[in-house]
Amino acid sequence: MTERVAVVTDSSAALPAAWVRRADITVVPLQVIVDDEARAEGVQVGADEVLAALVAGRAVSTSRPAVDAFADAFRALEARGVTGIVAVLLSSRLSGTVDAAVSAADAVGIPVEVVDSRQVALGVGFAALGAAAIAATGASVAQVAAEAARVAASASCVFTVDTLEFLRRGGRLSSAAAAVGRMLQVRPILEIVDGEVALADKVRSTARAREAVLERARAALDALDVPAVGVLGVGKGDYLDDIAARIDGAAMMVRADVGAVLAVHSGPGALAIVTADVPPSLGGLE
Repeated sequence: MTERVAVVTDSSAALPAAWVRRADITVVPLQVIVDDEARAEGVQVGADEVLAALVAGRAVSTSRPAVDAFADAFRALEARGVTGIVAVLLSSRLSGTVDAAVSAADAVGIPVEVVDSRQVALGVGFAALGAAAIAATGASVAQVAAEAARVAASASCVFTVDTLEFLRRGGRLSSAAAAVGRMLQVRPILEIVDGEVALADKVRSTARAREAVLERARAALDALDVPAVGVLGVGKGDYLDDIAARIDGAAMMVRADVGAVLAVHSGPGALAIVTADVPPSLGGLE
């Protein structure tokens, strides 16, 4: 019997809607809580609304999807006749999303493999796309999960924020470190290392920080066979298009918004560049 493996990811993956439809990926939304009201990312709330709430000083936080949200998604796929499910998700060191999916796996009678990407944003998204590309060939659950893990392991996510305040509010940075950063006008160069946010460098201006992110992304790109690149930001800004235009050699490229959940923690003016090694069949996707 030919395998029909479905791929599931979460909304933090920052995948453009057209790519989700084309790859037939199911997206389970994380939650953004604004003044104690929970809203589903990408369904009930977007990054622009989050930014407006943050600037207005409203209480904004995030939460993983409920176990029932994953269970409902898994049941719907089982009803479609798929033979297995691979869920490619946000790093377990930053969110309880993986735990929720694992808890929901018993809701269906088909195999469910949960892949902890140890990544964020398009680091997760590229892994999900890679998994979907392999699933389309009739591959098994194990083969699809292995490809998701391979792409995720190849991924690099380097980013900077225009202010440390939102990382502090979200618990990703101590209040003392944020205060020092404000006084010194420090702009951090951050990266995802083994599923967690790590400080790679510090510079003294936004322009220098964005240049440093670009240079690190270019270096990561050189090591990939079929390089995918994602340039992501929060809010509107010509700098994102300018950065994307300065990246050569990508087999596929996307310029996207980081989404509502990640906007809560990064704030306006953020820049992230994600690179990953994807299957050859994804080359040329825009």
